[in-house]
Amino acid sequence: MTLTKNVVALQKNLVTPPNDVFDNRITAMTIQAQLMTWGYMLDETAFTALSKADTSWLHQFYEQSVAYLRNVLGGGHNFTPLYKNFPQEVMSLTDSALFWNALRHYWSQGTWEPTSPALERPVKFEQIKYTMLTYADQDKFSNIFTTLVSLNTSLTPTDLEVVKWFAANETLVFPQAIPFKENLCTLAALGLDLPIKTPTDVLRIAVHMSGGDISLPKVPPAKIRTNRWSSVKSENPKRSLFKFRKFKRGERRYLLGLLEKTHCNPAEMVLKDQRWIRLGEILHPGEYQKKFPKTYAAFQALRNEKVQSWYGKVDEAFVQDPARGIAELSQRPGEYLRRLDSLFRKYPKYSSPILAFLAKAALSSSNKVLFELYEHFENRYKPTSARSIMIKGARKKTQLPQLPAMDSKLIETVHQVLFGALKEKFSKLEPLGNVWIDEKLKNIPLPKNMRSKDFSTRPTIRGSRIPFDNPGAKVIRPFVHWMDNRGSEDLDLSVTFIGDIKREVISYRQLRSDYALHSGDVRHRRGACAEYIDIDINKALEYGMQYAVIDVRNFEGHGLEKVECMFGLMERQYPESNNTWLPSTISSAHGLKSESSSTIIAMLDLVKREYVMIDLDSASIPVASASVADTLRIIEEYTKPPKVSVYDLLLMHTEARGRLVTLDSNVDQYFRNEQFMHSYEEIARYMI
Repeated sequence: MTLTKNVVALQKNLVTPPNDVFDNRITAMTIQAQLMTWGYMLDETAFTALSKADTSWLHQFYEQSVAYLRNVLGGGHNFTPLYKNFPQEVMSLTDSALFWNALRHYWSQGTWEPTSPALERPVKFEQIKYTMLTYADQDKFSNIFTTLVSLNTSLTPTDLEVVKWFAANETLVFPQAIPFKENLCTLAALGLDLPIKTPTDVLRIAVHMSGGDISLPKVPPAKIRTNRWSSVKSENPKRSLFKFRKFKRGERRYLLGLLEKTHCNPAEMVLKDQRWIRLGEILHPGEYQKKFPKTYAAFQALRNEKVQSWYGKVDEAFVQDPARGIAELSQRPGEYLRRLDSLFRKYPKYSSPILAFLAKAALSSSNKVLFELYEHFENRYKPTSARSIMIKGARKKTQLPQLPAMDSKLIETVHQVLFGALKEKFSKLEPLGNVWIDEKLKNIPLPKNMRSKDFSTRPTIRGSRIPFDNPGAKVIRPFVHWMDNRGSEDLDLSVTFIGDIKREVISYRQLRSDYALHSGDVRHRRGACAEYIDIDINKALEYGMQYAVIDVRNFEGHGLEKVECMFGLMERQYPESNNTWLPSTISSAHGLKSESSSTIIAMLDLVKREYVMIDLDSASIPVASASVADTLRIIEEYTKPPKVSVYDLLLMHTEARGRLVTLDSNVDQYFRNEQFMHSYEEIARYMI
């Protein structure tokens, strides 16, 4: 999507009209009416500000905002399901008629479809919870950039594009520090003069300038399976993104100059020696050896000497004496903390010095690492049988080997040390006074790996529990809209229902049950395609179903990024009335850009009437009914509360610089669920 100031503001639920001292309330009301059809509404301050803008600006705002909403909510084309009169038509046909229609559709390669005329549908009032847009002056708008680059966590791809847009179009207001290296190097790669401290920072910049991933993931294999159904491998198109482009002479001097300002330590560079050697072949440091002598010497060492990394020195120290190795490792607090579990298991006789160094390392390390470690040691007094991690940038979890149980007193001591370090850091911030914390914040985990999140109109942390916008909704209607220009792809929307005993999958194989209806399998249709599923909440509960897991799969085995694709969740009180697709009832919409053929998007907790946002890829074949076991494995952890929640984070702040009180008391600071539910930025502010 093309970013403009209006679109950037709209993504943050803001509007930024100029004060041209006009009275354009009638035009503003027209815009208000249009926004409401898409589920958005100007609040009073935004409406008043909008009415003062010049007519030409209002027209531009209308065109850009409606085009953006139409695109991201799934209305960019005339998307229609196989059965145009869904859900009534699917309910009225016999099983044999549904099966016969499916066969005719498949045999015709998607050209034959049921020809029943579209029936007139009754119009009924749906309860809508509008997304409110508020007014932002220039300072508040500029603060979007300032806030994003001040976070010590990865940004979503959408927000990273916003940061780049600001760098190209606005006067930038920088925070005191940019703590997250990826964000810092992204800006430096755009030519901004920022403090670059390490050779790895320069490598990130060179990668970004070449169109690669600044997070420096592992170089992918040369050949991969491009189809989930086949074991035949072909050239990996993603590998080309890891090649350095031919830099211009000025760019070469820029990169070599940045590298010269660092320590140019080959012991750090050797960790990614092959990428450095390839970069050296592009930069030609020998041409500038007099101007950049440290840089030239570092490249020479990498090419001609056996350079030992810091990690190699640490390993040698452990071989000589564990106590010496522990002391050497503690020189890098972040690395020390990441290896803490391993240290306790490998060197149980040295637990006292390990704990002693832990206290020092905790005070010197980033809070992000402390929270990750705090979460890791939750329940470590039990054997861990289902361990998994999200590798940087990945959308699938990597399974890890089982770990034996640890001594509960040792774990308690580790938690006390970590909590003490966090409390000491937080105590240096401004006092909070009397604090009230919403209990619902226990349902929101801390943000991790946001760089791999697909676009969403309401960015949400994986595992967050989000209440239904309309608790009285009868039906949740997930949908997928995609544009297949060649008619060569076959996306399938599926829902896996999970109860204490029963499991059932509604998909192209089974279009209906007593509590769910599928709009029909659209296969190889050229052009705009759509599939819907109606989930009758109360009926599903009557049949003993607690969860409904929603996924989208490409039956052809290709990645979902092969087509323009949007997913959304509608909350409908009257599913038989109004249009099948009603954007004002969409609670959230998501772009599907995964390289995988299968993505589990969300889980509905039907009992609690909550969404649990997942947005993870599945490694199984792209057939939901054949992948129930894999689906259950992926969602298992999301049926439980997070190990460390936003509530825990805010409670740490409160104990360090405030006092926890009830709503009956005089409250100075409220921490409400709505404040953090759709804002990982707000959460990350308290993790710094």
